[in-house]
Amino acid sequence: MKTGKYLGVCSSAVLLLGAYCLWESVRNSGPYAEEGILLGGLLSAFALVVMSWSIKRHLGVKALERHMKRR
Repeated sequence: MKTGKYLGVCSSAVLLLGAYCLWESVRNSGPYAEEGILLGGLLSAFALVVMSWSIKRHLGVKALERHMKRR
């Protein structure tokens, strides 16, 4: 069983949550708009870093599998 089976789904959900926080904070710029923008940006950045790390890890595993098949 893969350990990171739902990592992509969770990071996609966090990215959508961050985008929603950004959108609502910009659309309804009230007294707490700055906090919403910071929270949305932080969530979006975190999700993008996790997704890029996950893709890099996946590509590394696939390259290792190809290398081991050729041996």
